[in-house]
Amino acid sequence: MCRPAGYICINKIIKEMVKYTGPIEWKEEYNVNNSVIDEHHKKFLEILNQLGEISSGGDCNNKISEVFFSLAHYAEHYLLREEIIFKDYPGFAQHKASHNKFMDVITRLHQDYKSGKDDICIDIYDYLNNWFESHILEYDKEAVDYLNSKGIS
Repeated sequence: MCRPAGYICINKIIKEMVKYTGPIEWKEEYNVNNSVIDEHHKKFLEILNQLGEISSGGDCNNKISEVFFSLAHYAEHYLLREEIIFKDYPGFAQHKASHNKFMDVITRLHQDYKSGKDDICIDIYDYLNNWFESHILEYDKEAVDYLNSKGIS
Protein backbone atom coordinates (compact mmCIF):
# COMPACT_ATOMS: atom_id res chain seq x y z
CA MET A 1 0.00 0.00 0.00
CA CYS A 2 1.32 3.48 -0.85
CA ARG A 3 1.96 6.11 1.78
CA PRO A 4 0.35 9.57 1.61
CA ALA A 5 1.08 11.88 -1.34
CA GLY A 6 4.72 12.86 -1.64
CA TYR A 7 6.08 9.39 -0.86
CA ILE A 8 7.15 6.90 -3.47
CA CYS A 9 5.14 3.72 -3.68
CA ILE A 10 7.76 0.97 -3.98
CA ASN A 11 5.25 -1.73 -4.98
CA LYS A 12 3.99 0.39 -7.86
CA ILE A 13 7.54 1.11 -9.09
CA ILE A 14 8.44 -2.58 -8.97
CA LYS A 15 5.28 -3.56 -10.83
CA GLU A 16 5.91 -0.96 -13.50
CA MET A 17 9.44 -2.36 -13.98
CA VAL A 18 7.95 -5.73 -14.96
CA LYS A 19 6.75 -4.90 -18.42
CA TYR A 20 6.01 -7.23 -21.27
CA THR A 21 8.45 -6.45 -24.06
CA GLY A 22 7.26 -9.04 -26.53
CA PRO A 23 7.19 -12.81 -26.75
CA ILE A 24 10.14 -14.79 -25.46
CA GLU A 25 11.44 -16.86 -28.33
CA TRP A 26 12.60 -20.42 -27.65
CA LYS A 27 16.37 -20.64 -27.98
CA GLU A 28 18.47 -23.71 -28.61
CA GLU A 29 20.30 -23.07 -25.33
CA TYR A 30 17.04 -23.66 -23.44
CA ASN A 31 16.98 -27.31 -24.53
CA VAL A 32 17.88 -29.86 -21.88
CA ASN A 33 18.13 -32.64 -24.48
CA ASN A 34 15.17 -34.56 -23.13
CA SER A 35 12.34 -34.31 -25.62
CA VAL A 36 9.59 -34.69 -23.01
CA ILE A 37 11.02 -32.02 -20.70
CA ASP A 38 11.79 -29.69 -23.61
CA GLU A 39 8.20 -30.07 -24.82
CA HIS A 40 6.95 -29.15 -21.33
CA HIS A 41 9.17 -26.10 -21.20
CA LYS A 42 8.02 -24.91 -24.61
CA LYS A 43 4.40 -25.29 -23.50
CA PHE A 44 5.11 -23.21 -20.41
CA LEU A 45 6.73 -20.53 -22.55
CA GLU A 46 3.57 -20.45 -24.71
CA ILE A 47 1.50 -19.79 -21.57
CA LEU A 48 3.89 -17.07 -20.43
CA ASN A 49 3.75 -15.40 -23.84
CA GLN A 50 -0.05 -15.71 -23.95
CA LEU A 51 -0.24 -13.91 -20.62
CA GLY A 52 2.15 -11.22 -21.80
CA GLU A 53 0.10 -10.60 -24.91
CA ILE A 54 -3.23 -10.26 -23.12
CA SER A 55 -1.64 -8.09 -20.43
CA SER A 56 -0.06 -5.71 -22.90
CA GLY A 57 -3.28 -5.58 -24.92
CA GLY A 58 -5.23 -4.35 -21.91
CA ASP A 59 -7.48 -7.39 -22.06
CA CYS A 60 -6.35 -9.10 -18.88
CA ASN A 61 -9.66 -9.25 -17.06
CA ASN A 62 -11.48 -10.71 -20.06
CA LYS A 63 -8.95 -13.40 -20.96
CA ILE A 64 -7.09 -14.27 -17.76
CA SER A 65 -9.33 -17.30 -17.23
CA GLU A 66 -7.72 -18.90 -20.29
CA VAL A 67 -4.30 -18.50 -18.66
CA PHE A 68 -5.47 -20.03 -15.39
CA PHE A 69 -6.96 -22.96 -17.31
CA SER A 70 -3.65 -23.46 -19.16
CA LEU A 71 -1.71 -23.28 -15.88
CA ALA A 72 -3.99 -25.85 -14.25
CA HIS A 73 -3.45 -28.18 -17.20
CA TYR A 74 0.31 -27.54 -17.07
CA ALA A 75 0.45 -28.33 -13.35
CA GLU A 76 -1.70 -31.45 -13.65
CA HIS A 77 0.00 -32.98 -16.66
CA TYR A 78 3.45 -31.57 -17.19
CA LEU A 79 4.68 -31.18 -13.62
CA LEU A 80 3.46 -34.65 -12.69
CA ARG A 81 5.16 -36.20 -15.69
CA GLU A 82 8.36 -34.31 -14.88
CA GLU A 83 8.26 -35.68 -11.33
CA ILE A 84 8.05 -39.22 -12.71
CA ILE A 85 11.13 -38.55 -14.85
CA PHE A 86 13.03 -36.94 -11.96
CA LYS A 87 12.25 -39.64 -9.37
CA ASP A 88 15.92 -40.79 -9.28
CA TYR A 89 17.32 -37.28 -8.91
CA PRO A 90 18.87 -36.79 -5.43
CA GLY A 91 17.16 -33.39 -5.12
CA PHE A 92 13.77 -34.89 -6.00
CA ALA A 93 12.04 -34.02 -2.70
CA GLN A 94 13.08 -30.38 -2.98
CA HIS A 95 12.12 -30.32 -6.66
CA LYS A 96 8.68 -31.74 -5.90
CA ALA A 97 8.29 -29.20 -3.08
CA SER A 98 9.00 -26.39 -5.55
CA HIS A 99 6.25 -27.76 -7.81
CA ASN A 100 3.85 -27.82 -4.87
CA LYS A 101 4.76 -24.22 -4.04
CA PHE A 102 4.16 -23.29 -7.70
CA MET A 103 0.65 -24.73 -7.51
CA ASP A 104 0.02 -22.95 -4.20
CA VAL A 105 1.11 -19.61 -5.66
CA ILE A 106 -1.03 -20.08 -8.76
CA THR A 107 -4.01 -20.93 -6.53
CA ARG A 108 -3.41 -17.80 -4.44
CA LEU A 109 -3.09 -15.65 -7.57
CA HIS A 110 -6.34 -17.09 -8.87
CA GLN A 111 -8.03 -16.19 -5.60
CA ASP A 112 -6.55 -12.69 -5.85
CA TYR A 113 -8.01 -12.41 -9.35
CA LYS A 114 -11.45 -13.57 -8.21
CA SER A 115 -11.40 -11.02 -5.39
CA GLY A 116 -10.70 -8.22 -7.89
CA LYS A 117 -7.07 -7.48 -7.03
CA ASP A 118 -5.51 -4.74 -9.18
CA ASP A 119 -2.57 -5.53 -11.45
CA ILE A 120 -3.13 -9.28 -11.19
CA CYS A 121 -1.79 -9.91 -14.69
CA ILE A 122 1.43 -8.14 -13.78
CA ASP A 123 1.73 -10.25 -10.63
CA ILE A 124 1.13 -13.47 -12.54
CA TYR A 125 3.47 -12.51 -15.39
CA ASP A 126 6.21 -11.60 -12.92
CA TYR A 127 5.84 -14.90 -11.08
CA LEU A 128 5.74 -17.01 -14.25
CA ASN A 129 8.68 -15.18 -15.78
CA ASN A 130 10.69 -15.79 -12.61
CA TRP A 131 9.65 -19.47 -12.65
CA PHE A 132 10.82 -19.77 -16.26
CA GLU A 133 14.19 -18.21 -15.50
CA SER A 134 14.94 -19.83 -12.16
CA HIS A 135 13.12 -23.15 -12.15
CA ILE A 136 12.93 -24.16 -15.79
CA LEU A 137 16.20 -22.78 -17.13
CA GLU A 138 18.28 -23.56 -14.05
CA TYR A 139 16.75 -26.12 -11.71
CA ASP A 140 15.24 -28.44 -14.33
CA LYS A 141 18.42 -28.27 -16.41
CA GLU A 142 20.48 -29.25 -13.36
CA ALA A 143 18.21 -32.25 -12.71
CA VAL A 144 18.31 -33.44 -16.32
CA ASP A 145 22.10 -32.98 -16.50
CA TYR A 146 22.48 -35.11 -13.37
CA LEU A 147 20.22 -37.86 -14.69
CA ASN A 148 21.98 -37.83 -18.06
CA SER A 149 25.37 -38.12 -16.34
CA LYS A 150 24.10 -41.29 -14.60
CA GLY A 151 22.68 -42.71 -17.83
CA ILE A 152 19.10 -42.18 -16.69
CA SER A 153 16.73 -40.51 -19.13
